[in-house]
Amino acid sequence: MFSSRTKAKVDLDRAQGSSAPVPIPILRPRAEQRKGERKGVWCVCSIYSEDGATWEAIILDVSKSGARIRRRTRGTLPRIVKIKASRIGLHRFARVVWQTTFDAGLEFIAPAKKKPR
Repeated sequence: MFSSRTKAKVDLDRAQGSSAPVPIPILRPRAEQRKGERKGVWCVCSIYSEDGATWEAIILDVSKSGARIRRRTRGTLPRIVKIKASRIGLHRFARVVWQTTFDAGLEFIAPAKKKPR
């Protein structure tokens, strides 16, 4: 376009490529790794940490093995929390598996037993 060279002819065979159709890759979702089927709920809950901090959150979905919650405020949760939702009868300890700015995935665990003194 801006060069001083003479214009060369375009090789149409090369520009069009081969006539064989190129396969389009099919993107498949990863296999579910959840242990149980999740049920969508919309329930207010309270999250408690061992040091006494409290957060209000919404449970988005829940199963036998865990839950997904959404908090109102930014921040990170500690590794182990207690979750309480009286509407659905949930009062369990949970391990934080993943978390983003507002959402977190919890895996229910058995409460830690204290060692006798």
